[in-house]
Amino acid sequence: MLVAAALFAAPATAFAGGVVTNSTDTGTGRLRDAVSSPGTVTFAPGLGPIALDSPLAITQAVTITDPEGDVTVGPSVTYAGAGALLQLSGSATGSSLGGVTVQGPGGTGISSSVRVAIQRSPIFGATTPLAPFGSAPAAPTSLKVGPRQADGTLPLTGTVAAPGTVDAYGGDPATTTPTTFVGQGAVSTSGAFSVPLSADPPAGGKISATLTTAGGGTSAWSATADVPADITAPRILSARALTDSEVVLTPSEPFVTSTVGLSDFSLTMAGKSRPLSKGGILADGSRIYLISSQPWKPGEAGSISFTQRGAVSDAAGNVSSSIAPVVVGASPGDFEAPVLTKMKLKPTKICLSKSARCKQPGTTITFTTSEPGRAVFQIYSSSNRRAGSFVKRLKTDGVQRIKWGGSLHNRKLRAGGYVMEITVTDSVGNTTDDAPYKTFKVIRVSG
Repeated sequence: MLVAAALFAAPATAFAGGVVTNSTDTGTGRLRDAVSSPGTVTFAPGLGPIALDSPLAITQAVTITDPEGDVTVGPSVTYAGAGALLQLSGSATGSSLGGVTVQGPGGTGISSSVRVAIQRSPIFGATTPLAPFGSAPAAPTSLKVGPRQADGTLPLTGTVAAPGTVDAYGGDPATTTPTTFVGQGAVSTSGAFSVPLSADPPAGGKISATLTTAGGGTSAWSATADVPADITAPRILSARALTDSEVVLTPSEPFVTSTVGLSDFSLTMAGKSRPLSKGGILADGSRIYLISSQPWKPGEAGSISFTQRGAVSDAAGNVSSSIAPVVVGASPGDFEAPVLTKMKLKPTKICLSKSARCKQPGTTITFTTSEPGRAVFQIYSSSNRRAGSFVKRLKTDGVQRIKWGGSLHNRKLRAGGYVMEITVTDSVGNTTDDAPYKTFKVIRVSG
């Protein structure tokens, strides 16, 4: 009875404005007061995680929305209660929750005995993420991610029992790792659907989806589906001239040989378009050789590109999506790509801000190059997503030592595991074929 009184008692201080400014469950400006009467509830910019001391009962029709999508609601360290963290009932039918993440206290994130629309709201840390109204629509089924399309989009396909809006989340909602909202799309009819994702889910991970119908109800999470390990479009990684009429291409990953033809490529050398008369591809799809009937002078460079998007495919079914030209380098006696060896990172566990426990932020990158040139350092997260890159001009060959502070584009990396890969392009456009890489971790250090 004491818990019920705490849940339903009128707030001691009136709440004004519908804007939550308090991340705790006491005092003014708290979420509990904001949802005690009908209306729209928003959040102050930069508001930290909202911690509830007990379940939050919502009995009025409210629209809880955070356009920035960075608000999290979860249990406090003194949380006392059973069942869902957010409980909607009574006159709350027609309520909606958008862009707010709800962390369940080990049970259910949200329960509802009325129709409620829950969209753009990743829910995690709950055995049953959603316990919606009994007559809510069935969850999407037969989910599949990819392959990558010619326009660069990554589609989510499946089947729905009714028209509405499909929301997709990367990750497994049954674990304690937060899911990530990766896109939504309108579905006009029941049956098979396909919607492009606005962000990539973690490659090799899981994806889930909900369906919200026009009546306002949202389904429970569907069974998770596997995300393919390869969701990246194939591309031309580098190109160089072997002779005054032949060019060799190195793809970013092996192409399916049956999808590759002469008409897929457009070659320009010394500023002039060169028709392609012959070509060949290694059986494993790792090299393409093209010959032109109009030779150029030794040492002249140029460019090559796909003639159209979707020209070639990789083994996972992803098709090429870029027609951007790639430099073709050529020079008498120099057709060898720079060779990189002896790559090291010291340390491999790096901190980023100087403090008493982090006296030397960053790391030192050491490697040996056979030629000077333009070095590109690509950084990938442990989930194989590109985090960014930085560039250094190497004036000499031999041993290189480069100090790096752990920032990309003036932003520090988040804590976690990463992979660094290095390529060097020499003065005539030859680029490293076998790029060395090393793993490292960014750690948080306080004090």
